[in-house]
Amino acid sequence: MRPHTDGKNRIRTCTPEFVRITLAASLALWAAHSLNARAETTAVDQNSAGQAAPELKQPAVPVATKAVNKALPDSQLLGHIIERKKQFAKIDALVEHGQLTELPPPSESILGDVDGIRSDLAEHGIGFNILNMTTFANNYLDHDRHKPQAYSGERPTYSSNLLAGFTYDLGHVGLENGQLIFGVGSYYSSWDEVNPSSKFSFTRIAYYQSLWDKTVEFKIGVLPNDLEFIGPFTGGTLVGGTQGLQAVIPFQVGLSHAPVSSPAANVTLNLGNFYNKFGIQRSISPDGMGPEIDRHLGELDLDVKHAGALYIDELGYKRAATPGSPYAWLRAGYIYNTSDYTQFLSNERSDDNYAGYALGDYQFYQFDSAIASRGLYAGFTWMTAPKDRNLFDLYYGFRVFAKGPLDSRPFDMLMLEYGYTSYSDDANKKLDTFHVSNADDSKSTTLAYNMRVAAGTYVRAGVSYVEHPAFSPDVKDALNLQASFTLFF
Repeated sequence: MRPHTDGKNRIRTCTPEFVRITLAASLALWAAHSLNARAETTAVDQNSAGQAAPELKQPAVPVATKAVNKALPDSQLLGHIIERKKQFAKIDALVEHGQLTELPPPSESILGDVDGIRSDLAEHGIGFNILNMTTFANNYLDHDRHKPQAYSGERPTYSSNLLAGFTYDLGHVGLENGQLIFGVGSYYSSWDEVNPSSKFSFTRIAYYQSLWDKTVEFKIGVLPNDLEFIGPFTGGTLVGGTQGLQAVIPFQVGLSHAPVSSPAANVTLNLGNFYNKFGIQRSISPDGMGPEIDRHLGELDLDVKHAGALYIDELGYKRAATPGSPYAWLRAGYIYNTSDYTQFLSNERSDDNYAGYALGDYQFYQFDSAIASRGLYAGFTWMTAPKDRNLFDLYYGFRVFAKGPLDSRPFDMLMLEYGYTSYSDDANKKLDTFHVSNADDSKSTTLAYNMRVAAGTYVRAGVSYVEHPAFSPDVKDALNLQASFTLFF
């Protein structure tokens, strides 16, 4: 844990800043309700369900006659989204390309095409999106709280991520299927010792190109690779939340992620539903996020102390849900990092680091609905890394979740997840020599509900029971209340 310079936890000194962020998020939620009130009053012919997309981001596909004739759940809202997708076809085409993790498109946003701004920009090939994610966690079991804070939620823990992204369609200058991507963002965390705040950074400066009807895709520039690989978010979408509290092994071995991006180049080969994606990036500092963020405009820097090149390759099978054909996403990958990581027992620098991972999600039951994504899902995650230089050397988890669990809530998601984390034996042995208490492993069980309040407005609430929530000191079990607000403008 990186201590703060004055030896104090920054949660108290930074809380007023977060209060302002929370108030701004509340105002945005209220605005979202107002801007999307028409979604509850726009009528639609039931037969237009034949044009309904199984996922909000997927192109429209035909559905079976039985599904068309069926009275649709929440048909007014669904009809509004169908109409918006028709109107936003040119605008939605300008979303950032090449990511494995899905973000809601402009047709599923709070601002939509207010005053025709997005339409005017789309005529010139320009697209934009603004994203705010605010999270809160707090333990509600009665026991002593440590100074400094030992884990997220031991004290009320807040974070907020504000991102703005822009794209330019290079077809307007004769380079078909090409795209320029630019993004900036800031990050705030009340637990600054482990998740340091970042006032401003470039999140994306990249060039994307696809060839032969997306058989080959490549992207080069400054990128956060957590959205390009792995799919660490439940349900394959950013609003689903992360899979497990400590499924962080790829980031531990140097993969770039919000709020830290780095120079990278990725190439994807698509063969039907199969893909192979290979990437090379400048590793995140092996000394952690603190040194990475402390360097001014470090995301543009190729020369970082002790950091070298990171290579990642992922093989996967991804199929969108359509009526009668369930959603499936299986992927496995390997990460090799040439950076110098400190080994626990020898205290010397290694000349590499590495990790392996495998994940899968499958829709094993589709509800009787024209919205093919509605149904029951099951998934798993497995990750591993060497124990001599990584605090987390093994993670595995299992999850079941339902999309559209209620007819009246077709775009909500209910999740139940279990995760197991093994702490490094070498790290344990090192602390044992100092007679410091520590834990061997951690187990967590999480029940959460993700609600689509309105277009571009999501609220996620859940509770997690965590055994040994911190490696050191070995603290009592926690019952964390978690809440997050995600806004797409």
